[in-house]
Amino acid sequence: MLKLKKNLSVYTLLAGRVATNIADSLFYLAILWYFKQVTHSTMSVSIIFAITSGIDMLSFGFGPIIDRVSIKKLLKISTILQALISIVVFLALITQFHNLLMTIVLMLLFIASTILSAIIYPAQYKLLPVLVPEREILRFNGLFQVTFTTLDMILDAGVTVIIALFSIDATVILSALVFALALLFYAHVNISVSAKDILEEDEYFSDSYLNDILIGWKTLKKEKNILELILPLGVVNFFYGIFTVGLPYFAQDYIHNSIIGYGELLLASSIGGVLGAFLVQKFKASKKEMRLFVAICFLGAAIFRLIVPLSVNLNIWILLLSSAISSAWITMMNTNLEALVQVSFSSAILGRVQTINDSILSIMIPIGSIFGGWIVKSWGSLSTQYIYGFALFLSAIYYFLVIRLKSK
Repeated sequence: MLKLKKNLSVYTLLAGRVATNIADSLFYLAILWYFKQVTHSTMSVSIIFAITSGIDMLSFGFGPIIDRVSIKKLLKISTILQALISIVVFLALITQFHNLLMTIVLMLLFIASTILSAIIYPAQYKLLPVLVPEREILRFNGLFQVTFTTLDMILDAGVTVIIALFSIDATVILSALVFALALLFYAHVNISVSAKDILEEDEYFSDSYLNDILIGWKTLKKEKNILELILPLGVVNFFYGIFTVGLPYFAQDYIHNSIIGYGELLLASSIGGVLGAFLVQKFKASKKEMRLFVAICFLGAAIFRLIVPLSVNLNIWILLLSSAISSAWITMMNTNLEALVQVSFSSAILGRVQTINDSILSIMIPIGSIFGGWIVKSWGSLSTQYIYGFALFLSAIYYFLVIRLKSK
């Protein structure tokens, strides 16, 4: 009880983020289903996917906003706007008008809501380091991660059930209510005076929006230890893009000749992600130990990812178990890397640093996805598993070499 009271603001922030995640899923899937079922437009569905990935790639542009505006105010205003967007979409849907104008309006509202989500998530990430001690960062990142990973597993199925049982417009208005719940939690996050002083350090700000972005990049560039970890990870994400395109074909070819095989692989990966997020909470690592842990995670992920294609003729359970364990290592690596970035920079500039990182990591995935289709067609789905596994293995070697050179 004493520990809960001590970290009450952290748990309140977590509760707000959970509510935001739920509301986002309700809104996103309702809009996606509208365009799929009502407009019968495959192009509209493609645009929805393009919007989400495109905003991730451009997220560096939101960094100065996240760093300049009061975090608590930013969380509240963004959430209020998302709730209002959900209400407007609900009112638009119940009119039953399905024409080009409606399509454009809904697309614009979806873009606005997605941008607000892209602001809220880094804002929460920026706030965490001023609420907990440095040695607790990894544990709380793990707690947040295991919560979101478990939640995603539930929401993937749960929201579709809600849409099926009720309707698209009912799901949208439900998202507005959950956004209102998130607002209630954010309003009760307590930020101390000392934390506000850290968040508002003048040295990281200029008179220009573009200069603020450049300050973020220069600050990240100065911390070479972090940049040496981030840039290769962007390259790995190119191969991850190849891997994700090949995964449904691999599942159909080697697990089950239907969507069930793909579902089994996704479920195994989700379970592994939850396990990894749970395990990483047990560590209390220093900055030096965190860097070593990144390399260890890559090696573990590579070994078990390579076992997946090697076991296609052995046993399906070995294949699924290896996929789960590889995902567990990746989740631990991602959570650890987030914590390492948080303890390496002042929270005053963390919004810009994190959004620049997100842009670097996101930009390579769609490029890899384009190559993935060609690779599946030319060499088959099994090759995409090997390619990603070897990319992880080479990354592990790179990280071990960098750490060894740094220690000399």
